[in-house]
Amino acid sequence: MGSVVGGLLGAIAGAALAAYVQKRRASERRDENEFRRTLAELEAEIEELEFNLRGRKGRLESAPASQRAKPSAWPRPFPEVRGEPPEQQYLVLTADRNFKLSRIDYVSNRGTTVVSEDVEKSGSRIEVPINEKKISCVWYLFQRVSAAPMQFQFRCHLSLDGVETEAVLPAVIQQRFMRIGLARTLFRQVTLTP
Repeated sequence: MGSVVGGLLGAIAGAALAAYVQKRRASERRDENEFRRTLAELEAEIEELEFNLRGRKGRLESAPASQRAKPSAWPRPFPEVRGEPPEQQYLVLTADRNFKLSRIDYVSNRGTTVVSEDVEKSGSRIEVPINEKKISCVWYLFQRVSAAPMQFQFRCHLSLDGVETEAVLPAVIQQRFMRIGLARTLFRQVTLTP
């Protein structure tokens, strides 16, 4: 029964997103950040519905509705990357209320944690400099023949009201070259993927 409801929730979310995208595309072209924000909101709604469904499975129906605990909806922070090489890039997480970011893991495209960074920041908007040395560790983890983009993930360890959770943010590393005088300088640019 749970898989049927889960499938139904996924279909509803997909249909709602498709209708929304079709409506917006007809009226105006929307920017990538707005799309990610909308997608994050829909994912948060789906997570809340799944949480409610799991909670009802184990709950005794004999308890009155007024005594049942209502889970707080925890919308995921909206992620974005600010800045462009050769300038410093920042991973920015924004939410509608305060949260705490304790650690960021740089994870390979195979799911292996390559390196971690303790952060210990809190607020409704948190900016963390993307560490070029850690990006290089991910880039050189596997033998590379070309400068093709490489997929990886940021795994952010978050806390809200004492509840620990993780947000996994898929991203891509791309090598960029820039001429400075006679020299050719290499930069690695990080972008988030939907």
